[in-house]
Amino acid sequence: MSSLNSVNFNRVSGLASGIDYESIINNLMKAERIPLDKLNQNKTILEWKQQDYKSLAKDIYDFNQQVFNMQLSSSYKAKTVGVSNEVIASATASTSAVNGIYTLDVTALAKPAYMASSENLPTSYNSDGSKKTLKEQFSSITASGSVNLSIVNGGKEATITVDLDNDTIYTLASKITNSGIGITASYDENLHRFFIMSNTTGSTNNISYKDIDSSTLMSDILKLPTSASGSDAQFEFNGLAFTQPTNSFTINGLNVNLKAAGTSTITVNNDTDYIFNQVKDILNKYNDVISKINTKLSEERYPDYLPLTDDQREQLTDKQQEQWEEKARSGLLKNDPMLSSLLTSMRNAIYTKIDDADPSYDTLADIGVTTGFWYENGKLYIDDSKLRDAIENNSDAVINLMQGVMGKMNDVIDNGLDSIKQYAGDYLGVTLFDQSFLARQIRDMNDRILEMEDRLSVTEDRYYRQFTQMEQLISQMNAQSAWLAQQFQ
Repeated sequence: MSSLNSVNFNRVSGLASGIDYESIINNLMKAERIPLDKLNQNKTILEWKQQDYKSLAKDIYDFNQQVFNMQLSSSYKAKTVGVSNEVIASATASTSAVNGIYTLDVTALAKPAYMASSENLPTSYNSDGSKKTLKEQFSSITASGSVNLSIVNGGKEATITVDLDNDTIYTLASKITNSGIGITASYDENLHRFFIMSNTTGSTNNISYKDIDSSTLMSDILKLPTSASGSDAQFEFNGLAFTQPTNSFTINGLNVNLKAAGTSTITVNNDTDYIFNQVKDILNKYNDVISKINTKLSEERYPDYLPLTDDQREQLTDKQQEQWEEKARSGLLKNDPMLSSLLTSMRNAIYTKIDDADPSYDTLADIGVTTGFWYENGKLYIDDSKLRDAIENNSDAVINLMQGVMGKMNDVIDNGLDSIKQYAGDYLGVTLFDQSFLARQIRDMNDRILEMEDRLSVTEDRYYRQFTQMEQLISQMNAQSAWLAQQFQ
């Protein structure tokens, strides 16, 4: 509509006639624009309606993602684990762990290969706090220059070059650690000992070394043993003997961490609290979703409140515009048949008997889930005590029931969302070109608006041409009148 007003931006009216035809034309065009305003209002209503559908559909879609997951056994299969002697071991269980009581008898823990200086070594610092070189720290080193060491761990070997005149005991430890054969070396100034240890446990770790240049740095200077070996964990699980290179392992769905030699029992059960919370959570979310649908279906419609035109907006404050628009947008989906059908199908899915479920638990009412009064439109109420008792008595039957209900729910929501998508468009924003019913209506409305704007522009120009012609005629008459008046003077 702003394009229509632009045509008279520089016009000055009534120079000859004294008539303010600019105002006359503006008033005429206001009347002419009434059908255009109506088209724009109808278009806005369609856009609002489409937005309401998409917003509600996104909430329903998010809920349906959770519904789909609740069809899976893994959504309920959390486990509790009890260890009789946590000094011996700790344990956790995956969803695949089998319920039962397991015995554990630990004979030995897995250990890394480990060697340490057998005697105190000289201090590694000078009196000024600087670090001594190897030759400065160990007076028994008389040679100069570099020596080469071969260090082995299992099947891995590395050659290390040590500069006796410049390397310190700390740089020596760093070179061994960074040799890439899975060992770590360190020096402790407080203990005055040098240490080498494999990075992993198990009998495959065997540390040894060789002074290639006939040096005795490792054995005579650092006082290290010539070799060290790791060991495997040895234990019995339910009477069966096992050997493992580490103290942490998985067996029968149990993740076990050995801590000490000794005996213990491990008890695995279904986590009834987890199942209880999962069931309550999805049913509460069902309540949230149907509440949103019911709100839209029952929202009050104010037919006298149409979208504001530009002229109307100029007459209202921002707050008044906001309040007006709130009422104008209200009730666009009131009693919508598509949403009503989806809501009915969802409620039927909740109430329907599950044929292949345990006869004791084949409806949600059997586990303490019921509906309220009729005016609550299907809201569910959960008897926590009854639900918890059902889970503790037969958790598998409760899980089978919930899977059946969620399967039906998933199907009806999928169908409902497909209908909404065809009518109102892609609520996830994936489709590049919207071919929905509402989108086609909005595009058609845009075409009609453009056509009407063109017609109004032509009409406005015609008005101006007519008034301009009148001004020209009046100007000529004024000129003739003035000439005649001069003739009689």
